[in-house]
Amino acid sequence: MILQIDRKIYSDSCISKVVYWFSNQYTIERHFDGENENITIEGIDDESFFKHLFFEKLNDFKLREQIETETKDIRNILYAKAFGDFDDITEEEITA
Repeated sequence: MILQIDRKIYSDSCISKVVYWFSNQYTIERHFDGENENITIEGIDDESFFKHLFFEKLNDFKLREQIETETKDIRNILYAKAFGDFDDITEEEITA
């Protein structure tokens, strides 16, 4: 089975995590084809079900990546306030 993944939509990190997720059960190879990445998977019984699971995991990791990016500054502020000696630290000082 070959899945074609658009690299403009899914990052290398997301794809790598999904490949790793399934690597203990299947033989998986990755190949670039311009803007896309072709993923060859061997050992699948139900291709339709596997494709559903693969894209479900891919979208899960993409969402996690987006949440991490969007909340990075908030986490940094919380860490600085929790572990720092600065009681009056501002957001501008942390993100600068």
